[in-house]
Amino acid sequence: MLESDTLTEQVFNTTLGKALRRVIPEWNSRNVLIEQTKTLQESSSKRADILITHGPPVAIETSALKGDADADAKTRLGLHYKGNGREIQTVIAIELPKKDVNRTTIQSRYAMRYALHQLPARRFPKTGFMSGNVHDLARLIQSTAVTKERMEAAAEIVAQKVLAATEILGPAIKKKDLMDISKAMYQRSALTGLRTTMIVWLNALLVQRRLYGGVHAIPPLSQTPSDCIDAWRLIHEINWRAIFEPAIKILDKTRLIATPEVSEALKLLIDAVEQIEIAGLGSDINIGAELFPKIAEDRKKSAAFYTQSATAELLAALTITPDMVKWSDPDFFKRFCIADITCGTGTLLRFGYRQAKSHHITSGGKSLDKIHRDAMEYGLVGTDVSPIAAHLTSTCLALETKQQYGDTRIGWVGVGNRDRTGAIEYMGRSSVQDLLLSSVGLSSGKGDGETKYKPVVIKDNSIDAILMNPPYSRTRGGQSAFDIAGLSDTERDACQEKWGKLIKDEPCVKTAGMAATFLCLARKKIKPGGRIGFVLPRTAAFADTWERTRAMLEKDFEDIMAVAVSSGEALGRKAFSADTMMEEMLLVATRKKVADTKQSPVKCVTLHEPVTRIGEAVVIAKAILDGNGPIIVGGEVGVSHTFETNKGQPWSFVGAIHSTVAAIANDLAAGTLRDISGDVVASIQMTTLGELFRVGPTHHLIRFGGSTAGAFVLHEVTSDTDAIGTYRSLWKADAKTQTRMVVLPTHKGTPHTSKADSIWATRSKLFYSRGMRWNTQSVVAATTKQDVMGGSAWTSLSHDDMRIQKVFALWSNSIFGMLIHWTRGSRTHSGRSRMQVRAISKVPCPDFAAFDLDRAAAEFDRLSTKSLLPAYRAKDDAVRAEINRIVATMLGVPDYDTDSITKMWCAEPSVRGKKRSPSD
Repeated sequence: MLESDTLTEQVFNTTLGKALRRVIPEWNSRNVLIEQTKTLQESSSKRADILITHGPPVAIETSALKGDADADAKTRLGLHYKGNGREIQTVIAIELPKKDVNRTTIQSRYAMRYALHQLPARRFPKTGFMSGNVHDLARLIQSTAVTKERMEAAAEIVAQKVLAATEILGPAIKKKDLMDISKAMYQRSALTGLRTTMIVWLNALLVQRRLYGGVHAIPPLSQTPSDCIDAWRLIHEINWRAIFEPAIKILDKTRLIATPEVSEALKLLIDAVEQIEIAGLGSDINIGAELFPKIAEDRKKSAAFYTQSATAELLAALTITPDMVKWSDPDFFKRFCIADITCGTGTLLRFGYRQAKSHHITSGGKSLDKIHRDAMEYGLVGTDVSPIAAHLTSTCLALETKQQYGDTRIGWVGVGNRDRTGAIEYMGRSSVQDLLLSSVGLSSGKGDGETKYKPVVIKDNSIDAILMNPPYSRTRGGQSAFDIAGLSDTERDACQEKWGKLIKDEPCVKTAGMAATFLCLARKKIKPGGRIGFVLPRTAAFADTWERTRAMLEKDFEDIMAVAVSSGEALGRKAFSADTMMEEMLLVATRKKVADTKQSPVKCVTLHEPVTRIGEAVVIAKAILDGNGPIIVGGEVGVSHTFETNKGQPWSFVGAIHSTVAAIANDLAAGTLRDISGDVVASIQMTTLGELFRVGPTHHLIRFGGSTAGAFVLHEVTSDTDAIGTYRSLWKADAKTQTRMVVLPTHKGTPHTSKADSIWATRSKLFYSRGMRWNTQSVVAATTKQDVMGGSAWTSLSHDDMRIQKVFALWSNSIFGMLIHWTRGSRTHSGRSRMQVRAISKVPCPDFAAFDLDRAAAEFDRLSTKSLLPAYRAKDDAVRAEINRIVATMLGVPDYDTDSITKMWCAEPSVRGKKRSPSD
């Protein structure tokens, strides 16, 4: 037991402080101060219970009295550490145990209860406390010492310095020389090439600053170009070749062209380095991740979105788990390999490496220098289509420590040259020849003098953990995919053709996008028993183009988990990927050690709020891995549901907050109707829209303009009278006017090709929504009084029996039909549900053989002119409630509780988006 029968605050603080010193190798009695006075500038008597000063200062406050630790923590925020004047922006409040514990348990497994306080005033968790041992606490302190706000403020200052340096240097260099620089930096414009050069120099200066004062006698930073060149060449000869070679190459050229301007630019970049040092960011700031995405020319066109740091930490913590390898073994990185085949600037690899390092420390390992060297030489594999991105990946990983290393496995894969498809080439081979060019070498160490540049070899079944945020670009009419690196149309077409050949035997299609292809590639490269962690568009869970890929995951992987955010706020800066305005999900899975045909279930985790801060991401990951049902960190931060899969059918539980509504919808699509308690109340003979109706044609065959195949030039109708006549089309959705089950056409056409008559022959009176906006639109299926064509928002469904068309309209606009549409439509954006025409053909519905069609038609006629509220307000809609009762009666369950399931469905964030019903 402790010295006292009563666990005093002072005894606990002393024991905890000493334990923390043992956990982190860099922490010691000089930078983990326990109960020391005269440490704060504001008062000689005021102190922190524990103050960690290694980097930005972090205070720890403990108290046995409820609320005191929180109150004390708040009073320490904003104070300054006397040793260097740095402000305390992070404080941990610990609730003192109510019972005696011994030193051993505090030093290892004892689960403390604590909360994080940071400036500007915020607390995590919002209520209650998180729980963790001393290792968990130490990792939280390390991750949160630099607040997100401090990081962003410093990154903005650095970005301004980079831009200012560009503006100084640009006018002093001739256009031809600027284009030469741009070419050397693999950029398409002179401006972007020069900005990229500034980032490359900044990275070199950061590494030089990090090494200054160490064992290699590296000189201090200097704005004199010749001094810079000498220092960088010295470092280049010692090590870190991939970082310094491109920097030296460009500096050596530009200093001869514009010496004084180069010197001024270097001064600004040195100022940026010092700003990073003043802020205490150290290796916490990844310049590549912070700056390069802002200037890359082809990122958005190619749908290559860079991973947010908190996302990377969350995904790494979910994927790289404590049971994967003997982490205490100092040689584990010689056997354990983490890969990112579309690595960008290295964010996922960096956090994957940190996760592995944390496991090593937690398991008692102390060989940090060795595991860093092994990680760089063996354990970390990264490729990207951008040479500069690969260069920045090498830099961010190298900055983790000062330890030297030899050849790395970081390189770049070309696109376009002889129909190269980048990392997709690995689908057919283990090594891509001519992978590297001279500016981004694989030999980051001294090299052997002969084989300076090598291909990155990735053999099948060789990787233990794959972390990826692949490009989302896809082929649809040739758009987006391979729209990178200034490729010509001919080169892009060749890449498209090669891509198709490489995946022709794989369970993926080009129209699903490159992300599906990279999932199939991951299956080839991951070891049996290895784990994959992907950032994906949420379309992957629902789109019919992903069906074969989902089926592959269900068959070849286990422990499958899909993580999404429910709130509809996970967009832009709060998204998993930077700048994307679509909702995404994380996919984590383990490849089966023994192949079988059994389908694995999927655990769907829905978080209530986006995860935007490192440190907190690890805590949430631990709660996800530990929990089933509610995900608890203090209070509930999310929910999880596990459901049985069905050969690639949509994963309707993804993003859902109510497992009941998702389960009812899932079973209904398969023909089993359950009530809210889970009991089976009816079996329904189901078919699909494609089997019941003639579906289509697609909108690009109707309208000329979006495609040269279009048969008509369309014009909006100007009045109700104008809506009557030949060649009319229900083209667009209009939430204001289309509130009834009978609507007017929106466009009229002028024949443009000889195909006009054959397209007009496909006209119908029944239409199905392709892009349902639950929070604005009212009808899923609509009818018209005259036969018209469909369009972009509405797809025609034809049937010879008008009664079938009417009963289907009732079904689709009932809670039953809306649930089915909800399970099949893509939820890339909250409040929306988009479908392609081929997916519409696969939508389940009753075959209606058991329905009283005459009565259904009469009920439709009675209700068709009554207005409906937007779908997300279905629980408040008397007309919708009447439709529900009619359809339930036709299903043989007149007493079915449609009200409860409707209310639950309307509360789903994927239905209401950010809107609230007046009755909420």
